[in-house]
Amino acid sequence: MTAEQEKALRDYLQESIVPLIEQVLVKKLGQAMSFAAEQLVQPKRTWVGLTDKEIDDVLGSDIQDEPSGLLEFVRAIEAKLKEKNT
Repeated sequence: MTAEQEKALRDYLQESIVPLIEQVLVKKLGQAMSFAAEQLVQPKRTWVGLTDKEIDDVLGSDIQDEPSGLLEFVRAIEAKLKEKNT
């Protein structure tokens, strides 16, 4: 390939293929930005705490049979998780 042909090929690529690549990139970037915007405006979900029964299931026994203050400890952890996630 001569230097002249090589330059003509480079010019062709620059004029025809590069704009196509740019169009695809701009389209994909637009799609990604739209997706991100949709995710940002989604409403936060309502916090749903654990029931005493669910706590019993985790502990493997009745919460009322556990040492004094354990339920309050579980609820304090639950409150901190709620604070961080809502």
